[in-house]
Amino acid sequence: MTTKEDIFFCLKKHWGYDTFRPLQENIIESILSGKDTLALLPTGGGKSICFQIPGLVIGGTCLVVSPLIALMNDQVRTLKNKGISAVAITSSMNAKEIDIALNNAAYGHVQFLYVSPERIENETFRQRLSYLPVGLIAIDEAHCISQWGYDFRPSYLKIAELREYFPKVNMIAVTATATKEVVEDIQLKLDFKNQRVFRQSFERKNIRYVVQIEENKFERLLKAINNIGGSGIIYVRNRKKTEEISRWLIQNNIFASFYHAGINANDRALVQQNWIDNKSQIIVATNAFGMGIDKPDVRFVVHLDLPESLEAYFQEAGRAGRDGKPAYTILLCNNFDVASLKEHYEEKTPSIDQIKQSYQAIFNFYQIPVESGEGLSVSFDINEVTRNYNLKPVVLYNSIKCLEKEGYFSFLDGGYEPSKVMMVMGKDLLYNFQIKFPKYEALIKVLLRSYGGLYEQYIHIKEKDVAYRAKISEHELSIQLENLQKQGVISFIPQTSLPKLIFLQNRINLKFENIRLVNYPVLKEKALARINSVVNYVTEKNVCRSRLLLAYFNETDFRDCHYCDVCVEKYKRNLDTEEGLMENIRIELGFQTMKLQDLIQKFQSVNTKRLNGIINNMIDQDILIIDPGKNISLK
Repeated sequence: MTTKEDIFFCLKKHWGYDTFRPLQENIIESILSGKDTLALLPTGGGKSICFQIPGLVIGGTCLVVSPLIALMNDQVRTLKNKGISAVAITSSMNAKEIDIALNNAAYGHVQFLYVSPERIENETFRQRLSYLPVGLIAIDEAHCISQWGYDFRPSYLKIAELREYFPKVNMIAVTATATKEVVEDIQLKLDFKNQRVFRQSFERKNIRYVVQIEENKFERLLKAINNIGGSGIIYVRNRKKTEEISRWLIQNNIFASFYHAGINANDRALVQQNWIDNKSQIIVATNAFGMGIDKPDVRFVVHLDLPESLEAYFQEAGRAGRDGKPAYTILLCNNFDVASLKEHYEEKTPSIDQIKQSYQAIFNFYQIPVESGEGLSVSFDINEVTRNYNLKPVVLYNSIKCLEKEGYFSFLDGGYEPSKVMMVMGKDLLYNFQIKFPKYEALIKVLLRSYGGLYEQYIHIKEKDVAYRAKISEHELSIQLENLQKQGVISFIPQTSLPKLIFLQNRINLKFENIRLVNYPVLKEKALARINSVVNYVTEKNVCRSRLLLAYFNETDFRDCHYCDVCVEKYKRNLDTEEGLMENIRIELGFQTMKLQDLIQKFQSVNTKRLNGIINNMIDQDILIIDPGKNISLK
C-alpha cells in the first residue's frame, strides 16, 4: 500500500524537493489509486514528475510514449543523472541495440523505457511487449492524438492498443496546451476508463504580454533588451534570420548567439549550454529551440515573426519567468506580418499535385520500387532530395507532414545522437588482436577503462575525450573506430543529427491509384482557424492579452491582468476616476520601488493634492508601503 510518505520520500531522494508544485501531488495520487489521468500543466509546470514519481513508486517499467527524440534523450539523461535507470528506443538505434534494451527491460533492469508512437506500430516491438514488466503507461505531448490539436500525429492513435497487452495497467497523459475539444478527444482516443482531468490554470500572473505594431522592429528590440535586461530568447521563423539578428545584436554590444536545426550538433549543445550558464545573454532561435529546457531566469521572450498558432505561442512565451519573477513576452509585428503569415499558411498546405510530386521524389531518391518499402527507416537529408528533384525545401517538408498525417510516412525530427560503441570481440580474442595490431591497443584500453558495461550494451562515448586520452586526433579516432568495426572488434554507431523518415506503407503506383487524403481537408481548415486566432490576438485593441489567451484555452473567469499593453493603455486613458488612477499607480510601480517624488512626476496632469490623497489612501489600505527614505512600492 503506497503512502504519502513514499511519495514525498521519492521526491526528496531523487529531486531534492520537500514540496510539490500545484496539482502535482493530486495527479500522482490519482495515478496511484488506479485511475486513468489527464494532466494539463502549462510550460514549466512540472509535467514529467507527474509520471516519473508514480512510475518509481509502482515499480517495474514505466513505458513512456514521446514524439521527439531530443525530448526523450533529455529526459533519459536527467533520470540517469539521478541514479534512475532509463532507456530511449529511437530510430537511430540498430536492431541489436534495440534487442539489448528490450532484454534489459524484460529482466527488470529498466525503470523508464521511452519510445516514439511509431515504435508501437512495429511488429517486432509488439511481439516483445508482453514480456515487459510494465507498471504504468505515460503519454507525453498528448495533444498530438487529436485531429483538433495543433500537432496531430496519426501514430498516436495506435497508443490505445497497448491496453490489449496491459489490460490492468492505467495511463497518464500529459500536455501543456489543449482546448476543451482536444481534452475530450484525448480521453476518447486513449480509451480512458474514467474521466479524471487535472487542469492547472494557464494564467501566468508574473508574465506581461505585450504586442507592439512596429515598422522598425530592430530599434524597438534593442530598446526592450536594454530596458528589461537579463536573459532572453528571440524567436524567428527561419534559420537565416537567426544568424543575421545575432550578428546585429553583437554589433550593438549585446552578447548573442543563434540556434537552429541546421547547426552542427556539438555546436548546438555548446550554444545552448553557454546561454543556460548566462555566458551569452540572448539566444536567437527558430522554434526548434526550447523543448525540455528548464532555465528559470528568462526575463523576456520576443517574437519577431507571428507564430503559427496560439498553442505554439503560449508554449514559447511560457519559457519566460519560470522563477515566478516578472518577465515579458513581446510580439513585434507590422501590417506586412499578417500577409506573410497567410502566405506561410499556403506553403504549409501544398497542392495535391505538389504532394504527389514530393511522394514520387522520395521513393525515387531511395530507389524503392512499387509495392515495396513498408517498415523501412532512412536518414533523411532534405537538401539532397530537393537538389536531385528540383523541389523547394518548404514544399517537400510540408508535403511530408501532410503525408504523415495520412499514415504514409512517419517523420522524426533530428535529435542529436552521440556516437555509441559496444565491444563484440571476446576478451581472449581481443588480447591476441592487440598483440597482432598494436596500433589499436591505446584506443581499446581507453575505451575499456573509461566506459563500464561495454560488453553488455551500447555506451555513448565522447569522441573528444577519447581522442585526448588515446593521444590521437579526432580524425584519426574516427578512422580507427571504423576499422575496429570492420575487424569485428566493436560495433560502432557514429553520431548523427539527421531526421528519420519511416515508410509506413508500400509505395503505390500513382498511375493507377490516388494518394488518399482523408484528414487533409479538416486539418487545412483547422490550420486556417488557428492562424485567424493569431491575427485576432495581435489586432485586438480592447481586450486584455492574458484574458484573450486564457479564453482560447476555455478559461473565461478572469479579470484584466493590468500589465499587458492593452491594459496599460486602457488605464492610462482613465485618470479621471479614483479607481483608474489607482490602477495607473499599480502599473507604474509594478514590482519596482520608486521615490515618491518620481512617482508623482509620472502624473503631471493630475492635481498634486488629489494624487497625494489617493497615494495616502493606498498606503492606509496596505496596497502601498513607504519607507523612511520615501521609497514607495506595492505591498
